[in-house]
Amino acid sequence: MTAVGGPALDDRPPIRGGWVGRQWPLLLVLGGCLSAFLTVALDHFRAGCLLFGFSVLLAALARAVMPARRVGLLVVRSRAFDLVVLLAMGVSLVVLAVVVPQSN
Repeated sequence: MTAVGGPALDDRPPIRGGWVGRQWPLLLVLGGCLSAFLTVALDHFRAGCLLFGFSVLLAALARAVMPARRVGLLVVRSRAFDLVVLLAMGVSLVVLAVVVPQSN
């Protein structure tokens, strides 16, 4: 439904919880990335890189199953573009974390 001469009206109810309610998928992914960086800083390179890769894969999963209205700032381009980029980054990080030799 559109107003005469104005923008389209959104009949859906507003998302509750304010900014956090709208951005919780991004905050969850950023929390995983922050804990991954802390894990790497504590000299656990492989575990931190795996955690970082899984956080990016979590972002891909959220982008794949949630509507754009609910995913918040994880929406960058089209759904297909976002999924290709996030899946490529997440899988690459996980594979490289597994392939890198363990330091003594």
